[in-house]
Amino acid sequence: MKKIMFLLIMLFSFSFISASYVTHQQDVDYNFSITSNFATNCTLKNINSPRGIIDINQTSTGDGSFNFNVFGENYSSIGTYCHNIVCTDGTTTTSGDECIDVNLSGVQKNTTLIIADIFLILIICVIILILHNNYKNKSYKDSNSSIAESHNGNWGKTFIKTMGENLMRNSFLWYYSLGWIILIILKDLVYNFNTQEIYTWFVFILNIYSFGLFLVIVTWIGFLMNHFKIVTDMIDDLNLGVEK
Repeated sequence: MKKIMFLLIMLFSFSFISASYVTHQQDVDYNFSITSNFATNCTLKNINSPRGIIDINQTSTGDGSFNFNVFGENYSSIGTYCHNIVCTDGTTTTSGDECIDVNLSGVQKNTTLIIADIFLILIICVIILILHNNYKNKSYKDSNSSIAESHNGNWGKTFIKTMGENLMRNSFLWYYSLGWIILIILKDLVYNFNTQEIYTWFVFILNIYSFGLFLVIVTWIGFLMNHFKIVTDMIDDLNLGVEK
């Protein structure tokens, strides 16, 4: 819990700075156009990227408007990319830069979504705290017997009631299941912060955790089957009319 809260604080401590240029998503093709009142053709010579100069040499012809399409593999790193473009009419030549900011999501930080994600995480943490405080150190057997006796022979209600009670007391299964939801939300939170290194780590952890969730689901099924047997035996012992 402390680690999760620490991570949230660290993420939220980053400043919400708006991008100076158009924002574009990492590893995605970039299509753009420029205008020139005099040129007959324009050439995208190269891109000044965070990992160095990328030669492109893509020429576009037109009448005032010139289109370019750059493959996404050229935007493999996060940072600012400036496209060096040279335009000419055969006699006069001009050059300029078309710059973009490349990040993980392709959009600027969405403050509303970030706050919503943090709020959801806090709600789940509160749920975990309630589960822990309400069901720790409770006697499974004594509570079941008390519930069965209070239903006075209605074994259907007894089964449902005790199942609800005992499901809530399987703390590891609940914590693991709720932890999976927290990881999903955290992944979305990191994605909104466009933090590639942390996002890659979260995806890796989530994949491993998701495999464990499959085992947890199998355990849930096994628990329900075992619970049916336990409650049936318990009701029989209390002479409530259920025969084996």
